[in-house]
This record gives sequence, C-alpha cells and structure tokens, in this order.
Amino acid sequence: MRRFASCLLLVCLWTPVPAPGEIRSVPHPFVLWTAEELAALRRRVEADPHAKAAVERLKADVAGKGLAGRKDPARAAKRLLLLAITDDAQLAAAEKKELMRVIESPVPRGGAQWLTVLRYDLLYDRLSAAERAAFEEMARTYIRNAVFENAVFNPKIFNDSARYSRYDARKYTRTNWLPNITWPRKVSANLLAAALGDEALIRKTWAHYGSWKWYFDEYLCDVGFYSEEFSKMGSTPGAMLVYCLAVEHLGLGELGFGYEGRQGATMRGHIRSLIHLGYPRVDVGSDRPHGPMVTMGDLRQAGSSQAYNLPSPAFQHGLVVGYTPDGVGGNLRWRAHGAWGGQIRGRHAQWDGYGNFTPKMQLPLWFELAATRWPGDGYAWFLAQMRPPGEKRYIPSLWFGLEAIDPAGVKPPPAPSAVWPQRGIVLLRAEQTPSYWTSPAPAVAMRLASNYAHNVRDAFALLGYYAFNRPIYLNRQVWPGYASGWSRSSQSHCGLTVDGAEPKFTDATATRQAFEGPVRFVAARSTDVFEGVDLTRALMLTREYLLDVTRAASGDEHEYTWIVHALGRLRDEGNRWKPATLPAKLEPLKNVRGIAPGGEAWAAMVDQVCALADPSQAKLPASWYARKVGVRLRMLGEPGTRPLAADTPEPLATRRVDKKKVTVEVPSEVGGVTLLAARKARATAFAALHEPFEAGGPGIERFERIAQTGEGLGVRVESGAFRDRLLLRLAGDAARPLTLAGGGERFTFADYAHVRLAGGTVRVTARGLSAMRLRVGGARPALLVNGKPAAGRVEGGFLVFPAK
Repeated sequence: MRRFASCLLLVCLWTPVPAPGEIRSVPHPFVLWTAEELAALRRRVEADPHAKAAVERLKADVAGKGLAGRKDPARAAKRLLLLAITDDAQLAAAEKKELMRVIESPVPRGGAQWLTVLRYDLLYDRLSAAERAAFEEMARTYIRNAVFENAVFNPKIFNDSARYSRYDARKYTRTNWLPNITWPRKVSANLLAAALGDEALIRKTWAHYGSWKWYFDEYLCDVGFYSEEFSKMGSTPGAMLVYCLAVEHLGLGELGFGYEGRQGATMRGHIRSLIHLGYPRVDVGSDRPHGPMVTMGDLRQAGSSQAYNLPSPAFQHGLVVGYTPDGVGGNLRWRAHGAWGGQIRGRHAQWDGYGNFTPKMQLPLWFELAATRWPGDGYAWFLAQMRPPGEKRYIPSLWFGLEAIDPAGVKPPPAPSAVWPQRGIVLLRAEQTPSYWTSPAPAVAMRLASNYAHNVRDAFALLGYYAFNRPIYLNRQVWPGYASGWSRSSQSHCGLTVDGAEPKFTDATATRQAFEGPVRFVAARSTDVFEGVDLTRALMLTREYLLDVTRAASGDEHEYTWIVHALGRLRDEGNRWKPATLPAKLEPLKNVRGIAPGGEAWAAMVDQVCALADPSQAKLPASWYARKVGVRLRMLGEPGTRPLAADTPEPLATRRVDKKKVTVEVPSEVGGVTLLAARKARATAFAALHEPFEAGGPGIERFERIAQTGEGLGVRVESGAFRDRLLLRLAGDAARPLTLAGGGERFTFADYAHVRLAGGTVRVTARGLSAMRLRVGGARPALLVNGKPAAGRVEGGFLVFPAK
C-alpha cells in the first residue's frame, strides 16, 4: 500500500518543504510522476511479476491486440503510460507527433487536455525550444479562452457557442451548468498552467471565478459531493487528481490536496463522498456481489459512467459493479465520455468528433490513488471487491504505484448514518460499524429538497431501501436513456404527490436527526415543497423494520397520494385486491387494483419471485429467488383511505420491427409492484411500517396506534422477540414536551422516542423523555435511558418512570 519503493522516502527526506507560495524549481517530468518516481516504477516492473505482466498487457492493448477487436477507449492513455515505463523512442516519436497535432490545431481546441499536458511533460527533453514555445503559446491561449474570457459566449472564437453555452453560464450556481461537460476545460486550464511552472499564472487561474477555488468553495456540497446525478461524475476526478499531484510536486500543495473550500469540501472529501453513499453489498448470484450506491436523477439504471446494466432494474449505480453468474459485470477503469471530450475541436456542432474523445479515469483509478494517499479511508477494501471472478487478489494498474491487494489483509471503513443538507441526502444505517458493507442489516436513504443538475422530481422521496443484501424499494426508471414522462415524475419515486402535482425544490428544509442506540431517526420538514402544504417526513430505522411517517397539512382539501415501488409481485391472500382506478391526474398504470376504501389499517405483501413467463431466461440463478426475500407493508388506518396496487412500468427499449424503430417493453425478471395510498383531506399522516423478510416470512405481530394528535404520533410494534413503542413529534416546537396516551400507557417526550422491551430490559432511546408509563405485565425489567441506568418502578403491570 506504499506509493512507490522505499527510495522515495529518502527523496522526501532530502527535499526541503517549501513555505507556502515558494514554488519548487523541478525538472520535467513532474506532473503525474517525478523522475525519481518513474525510476522506482521501472524498478518495480523488473522485480514484480504482476507489474511485468501488466506491461505486457499494455503493449498488447497499445498494439490493438488486447481487447478482442473492440475499440479501447483508454488506448491513448495506455500509450502514455507505456512511454513513461519504457521510454521507447519509437513510441515517443508517435506521441510527439500527436502533441504537435494538438498544439497546431485551430483555436479554441477541444475539451479535456490532461493527456496533452502529460505528453508535454514526458516529452519535454525531446522537444526543441521552438516546440516548447509553441506549447506555451497554446497553453496560455487555452487558459485565456477557458477561464479568463469564458469564450463559449463569443461565437467568433468558439465554433459551437450556440450549443455549448447551454451547459455553461456567465454566473455560476450549483444547478445552472453541467460540470461533466464544462469542468474538464477548467481543470485542463489549471493543468496547463501547472505544466508551465508559472506560479503567478497557476494562482491566477486557480483563483479566477468559476475555476478551481470557486468549485471547492461554492459548487461541491458538504464534504465534497458532486451536484449532478452521480453517474455524471466520471468526467473529471481523474484529471483533478493529476492536477493535485502536479501542484504538490511544485510545492503548491495548498492549491490541490491541501485546499479546503469555505464550506468544507476537499479533494479527499470529493472522492470519499462516494463511499458515504454506499449501500451494503447485494447478492447477484455469484461470488462477486454488487456494491450499490445512492441513485438519483435522470439516469437511474446504470448511468453515463457505466457501459452496461446488470439485470435491470434491480441493480442501479454501484461503487462496486458485481458480476452475474455468466461473467457479465465489473467496474470500468476508463470511459471516453462524449460531449466536448476531445483534445481538438471537431466539425460537429456539439461533439468533438467520434474517435477524438479523451479517455477519463473512472472510479477504480480514483480509488487506487486514494488508497495510496489515505489508506485509513478503506479504498483498498473496495478495490479488492472489484477483482474479477477467479482472481485471488486485486491487481492494480501501474498509474499510481499501488501494489496488489490481498482481500484478507484489508478492512472496510465504518458507515455512520448522516444527513448532508446541502446535497439534500439522508442515509440511515442500522449497522454503522465496518460490518455494514457485508451485513444483511437494512439501510434507507431519503431525499430532502435541494436542487441539483440532471434532476428529477424526487423531493422527500426515499432513495432506496435495502435489507438482506437486496434492494427492497427503488425509484424506478423505464427509459433506457434520460428519464422522461413517468420516469421523471415524482410518481416514479417512493414519495408523495399532492393533487397529482410535482414537488418543488427548495433549500428551506429543517431536519432533526439522531443515530444512537438501536434506532436511527430523522425528520425533515418544509412548507415549500408543495404550495400551501406543511410537509414532514420522519423515518425511524431498526434492524427489523422501518417506521415511515409522512404528514401533510393544509388549510385546503387536497388529494394526497403516497407511493412506494417494491421489487417483486403482490401476494393477494384472500383475493382482497379488486380492479380499481388511480386518483385523477396520475399517469395510468397497468393492472390497477385496490382494497375497498375505509378507515381500517391495511397491509400488502410483496415477494421477490421471478416475474418472467419463462424463468429459464433469467440471468439471476434460481438460488437468488429461493431465498424468498420480500417485504410486508402495513399502514395505519385513517378515514377515506384508498389502498391501491399496480404493476410497476417495465423498462423500455428501442427495437427494429419490420424495418421500423419501435419502443417496446422489456420484461424485468425481478418484477415490480407500485403500492399507493390515496386520501382526500386538509391534513393527514401516512404512517407506514416496512418489514423486509426472507425465508420464514415476516415476524412482527402487531402494529397499532397508541395515540395521534395534530402534533404527534405514538405507535406499538411488537413481535415474539421485542415490544417497541415509537413516538414522534410531527408539528410544533420539537423541543417542547408532548404527551401521548392510549391503552393504559402514557409517554411525555420531546422530538422523538424509541422504547424497546426485550430480554428483561427496557431500553429507551429518546431526546427529552420526561415521563413514561409502559405496560410490562408481570416482568420487572431493568431500565436504561440513553444507555444509562435509570430509576423506575413497576406497579399494576406497568413500568413507571421516573420512579417518584
């Protein structure tokens, strides 16, 4: 896990650390590798059989023999890596020719230029003074066009400004530009300045509006979250990491790895943000599970940084892309993204031209560098999970000096629950230790309401619910490309609609959260998501279930429709579900059925069985379905409730039929059930209990209301193993005590409380529980309040707290 051989330590010891602003005078190369690092890399290739084999694969790929005839999007990058290792004169001549082609191309040139910078750096000693001067002139012109003048708005300079400028902006916000298209040019400008070694230009470029400093100060959220949907992130982190290395080698590390934006974003946090978004691994029927992550936005099936889907829609974005039993899967190390991705401006009005795309490093390569730099963050564990089937170790690339990883020798990081308000994401994890990543314990994510680019209408929706190493609920997308129609609507999300209207984005959301003890709690509230509606969604997650309460209140009557999308098929016990219709203004769905409206509690059971007419066509093995994973949804009764179910729309694909392109449904082997509850009221609270289960079925025996007022709700959840009481304040001042009583029990609390009687102990996890009368029967349990012993007394079959 060390970056290069031990000789580099001696180099570091002999090299004085410059004061901030004192640029080092270093010879080329220095951008990605220094001369000492290249020497260490070459020695490693001689001594390490894995590295030697990697060089032979590089040679085959560069010669066009390593990918079974398929176009290699990373060939240009591999050629430079091979040049760095071998210093081959013939290869150097070819790369010099390519460098001069870019230098001599018409202004404003193309998009990402990290390869151009690396070529110049590696070839520096082979360039004449005139060739170096030509590079410098090109670099300064590019920087001026990309950063100082923002030339996309000048059609005399920028030959596709009418289209490109849609993705840029004169005044930047987090949502009015697309960094996956525009940011590569800004990063390239900073890289070009670094390659010139001109400190004044480096600092001026770095600090200019819309450049590096602005990106970290204003664009990245919280610890460093990307603010488009996450599959778009693939265009830029690789080049950003190269820039950080370049300025560090120059003694300007405070402009790269060392910079912390005014809201806390760092380069380390930017890469680490992806780990924050991870769910526990998901079984895909092979010995290489899938490592999913929070999925949101308009590319929810695989996204632009992944070339293919695992059996969709059960598998969306992933930190670790698993392998199905047929060998399909695995993370991409490189992707040549399209729009404005080349080094030379093409003739096409929007694209730089096919075959001219600059390859971009993808997540495994980001993690390789991160593993060498921040070994305590757990990147090596994720890389070990990415090894192909049959390989005992993860064999890294040669880009960053990472050594082969033995899975037995690395550990994953902890996985704390968290709320990230700027990015608008909540993630609750029942298991928060490093065991989380392989545990069957549940995890759930929820959206707040902040806006983001490539958005869909997902405010206050669940972003996924996982348990037993399976997705239970997912926000569904039917179109194979960008979401449209139903896929873009809140109706394709596990959320709420009001009179069929779409929720609005807002930063005006207040949250309360607590992650201690056996329950993870969050409540989010806003009056701006739906006009005239005070909306709160509160979640309480335990290992056994998720309590999910959505309260909506208005001065006017509305039709509120609550929605979740479960994988599997509806189990219709007792033939209770009859043909029905959806509420007005909702998109039509197939096979709509319902339970007669009323005020009673209701339930639905969904089983993850193979939904194909011919199960032999399934990509997942029979053993995947034999686990009998499913979910039981229960909802407390309220007058006028219409429980509804429908078939979740199937994925769509374009096919050629009778020489015409038509859109057809593609049956999904995992199926899908959309469950809804509709009510007309001024104010209502949808109180749902989600209980995932596997073979043996659900175990919760009772879910019922203790008491409910306009300000709060108390419920009982009981099984043979535990008796729980959950209490929530849904409106009013959360710090002000609220009393709820029913069935002989009584609780006075502020904000929230979770009470569990199990194993002779009553454990209370609460914020401000001041009084309690809990039915315990003949038991005389010990009492713990927030982990500390507390005094209570038992009288008449009730535990009374406080004792006096």
